[in-house]
Amino acid sequence: MRGLGFGTGYLDGRRVFLVIFVLILLVGMFTFKIWHNIRDHKYAITTKQIALRGNIYDSKGRLIATSEVVYAAYLDVEFLKSVSGNAYKKDPDFLRLIGNFNVVEKLEDLDSVRFLKLGTFSNREEIIKKIPVQYMRFVSIEPEEKRISLSSAGMNFIIGKAESRTGITGVEAYFDKLLRPIRDGIASVSYSGFIGGRFQKIEVPPQNGKNVQITIDSLLQKKLFDVALNYQKEKEASEVGVIVMETKTGKVRVAFSTQSWPTFYMGYFEPGSTVKPLVFAAALELGEVAPDTRFYCPGYVKPDPNLRISIRDIEVHKDITLYDGLVHSCNTVAVETARKLVEKYGQEKLYEILSAVGFGSPTGIELPGEVAGVLRPVDNWYKLDWAYVSIGQSVGTTPIQLLAALNTLFNGGIYVTPTLDESKKPVGKRVFSEKTVGIVQSMLVDVVERGTGVKARVEGLKILGKTGTAQKPGKKDVTAIFVGSTVISNVQYSIIVWVDSPQKEKLSSLVAAPLFADVVRTICEYQTPNAETTLLQRSNYKGRDIEDLKGCSLPQVLEFAKRNGLTIELHGDGLYVKDFSFQGDSLKVWLTWLPPKLTKISEPTD
Repeated sequence: MRGLGFGTGYLDGRRVFLVIFVLILLVGMFTFKIWHNIRDHKYAITTKQIALRGNIYDSKGRLIATSEVVYAAYLDVEFLKSVSGNAYKKDPDFLRLIGNFNVVEKLEDLDSVRFLKLGTFSNREEIIKKIPVQYMRFVSIEPEEKRISLSSAGMNFIIGKAESRTGITGVEAYFDKLLRPIRDGIASVSYSGFIGGRFQKIEVPPQNGKNVQITIDSLLQKKLFDVALNYQKEKEASEVGVIVMETKTGKVRVAFSTQSWPTFYMGYFEPGSTVKPLVFAAALELGEVAPDTRFYCPGYVKPDPNLRISIRDIEVHKDITLYDGLVHSCNTVAVETARKLVEKYGQEKLYEILSAVGFGSPTGIELPGEVAGVLRPVDNWYKLDWAYVSIGQSVGTTPIQLLAALNTLFNGGIYVTPTLDESKKPVGKRVFSEKTVGIVQSMLVDVVERGTGVKARVEGLKILGKTGTAQKPGKKDVTAIFVGSTVISNVQYSIIVWVDSPQKEKLSSLVAAPLFADVVRTICEYQTPNAETTLLQRSNYKGRDIEDLKGCSLPQVLEFAKRNGLTIELHGDGLYVKDFSFQGDSLKVWLTWLPPKLTKISEPTD
C-alpha cells in the first residue's frame, strides 16, 4: 500500500512540474514577443491631422469662406458581413445603431455598398455615444474638411463650391491651386527598447492651403442686393442686376443678379443704345465726323434705300448734330455715322471696333464658365447687320463684358480687364485717344444732365452715362440698361445696372436710370465700420462676458472658438453674430448681415 501511494505522489509531482514549466515557457515567449515588438516600434501610434483649404477674404478683410475639421462615421459593411453574415440585419442593437444616426432609409443600400456613411459630426465623442459597444469595431471615424462660405446676396455664385477638398465652381475653382491643402500632418508616438527604453514623439504639422483675397465688398454687395430686390418687386421685373467696378483698376466691388444663376458673366443680352458711344468714338477717332456734324432725323432711317426696311426713333429729332445725337440717343444719327465707316472701311471696321473693347471674347474675370457673348464674324453678317449693330442689335454681350467696354471711355480710352483678384495689378491697353475720349465724355455728361439719362442724376456728383433699351428677340419684353461712371470718396467707379422684362415702364430712361441713381446713393451712404477692433490681434480672452460675442464678426468668433478649444457650428448666413449658445465644448452661432455693435466689446482683463 505504501509503495503504491509513493508512486502516485511522484507522478502527480511530475505533472505539476510539467504544467508549471509549460506556463513559464509560454509566459517567457509572450514576454519576449512584447519586448521584441516594443524594440521594433510595433506599438507606435500614428494619427493623421488633415490640412485645410485656405480662407477667402473680401476686399475689406472679412472672412467669407473657411474650413473646419469635422468627423465622419463610416460603417464597414463588408467587414460586418464577414463576421456575422446577414444576421446583423435582425439584431436590435444594429437597428438601434442605424436609428441613432437617422439613416434608416439607407438600409436598402447595405447589399450594394462596401461602406455606408452614417453621418458627419463636430467631434468624435458625439459619434461614439451613438455606437453600441459590439459594433464599435465595424465603424471607422475619419476626420474630414467642411467648407463654410457666405451664400446670400449672390455671393454663392462668386465664391462657388468646393467638394472633396477641391474647388468646383467660382473663385474656389479658379484659385484652387492656391487654396487646396498642401500636405496633411501626422503625430506619431513610439517607444523603443524594453527597460530604460527611449520614448519618441514625431509631429509633422499639416500645411494648409494659402489664403486668397478677392475684390468684392461683401457688405456693400448685401446692401445693393436688397436695393435690387425691392426694385425688382416695384417694377414687376424678372431680374435686376448690378456690377460696380473701380474704373482705373478694373477691380469688381459688387457683382450679382437676382436671377437663380449668375447672368452677369454666364448670360448675355443685346446691349441696345449703350453701344452708340463706342461707334461715335470710333468715327471721331478716324476723323469721319466731328461733334458738330449735322444729320436729319425724320423719325426713322432706311439702311438700304432699295429695301422697305426702316429703323425707327422714339421721336422726330429733325436737324441734329452728332453731339446731340448721342445725348438724345438718336438711332438715325447712329446708323448714318456707322454708314460713313462702312462705306469707307467696310463692315470689318465695325467688327474691329467692338472686338477691340472685348465684344465676342470672355473678359478673363476669375470665374470659370464665363461666356463670350455673341459677335459673329463679318462673313456671317446679313446685309443690314452693320446698321443694327450700330444701335446694339444683332450682337450679344454679358453685363461684365459691356461694363468693361464702356469703361474704356470712362478710363481715358484705356481698356482694363475686370478682375476679382485683390492683389492683381491693372492690365490695360489703349483703344481711343484722350482727345476723342474727352469729347465723348462731355457727351455722356450731357446724357445725364439733359438727355435720356436725367433720372440718373445724383445731387453733387458729376455722372457720365448712357441708357439702352434692348428689345428681346421675338418678345414684347425689353431689357433696360444703364451704364455710367462717377467719383465717390475720391474713387472713380464704373457701374452697370439692368432690369429684365419690367412690366410697368419699359424705357431705360424710366427704369434703369433711376436704379443707377439709387445704387450711387447707396454707395455714397455706405460706410464700412471704421472702428472694427479685431479680436484676432488680442492675446487672450479672459474676462470677456458671454454677451460680448453678439455683434462680433465671423473671423472674430472663429478665432475666439479656436483659442478657447471650442468646436463651432454655424447657422444661417451673414458676416456677424446675431445669437449664440454654448453646449459643453460646442459653440452654436447664428449669423446676420448687420454690422457689429462695437460699443459692447470690452477689452479683456487679466
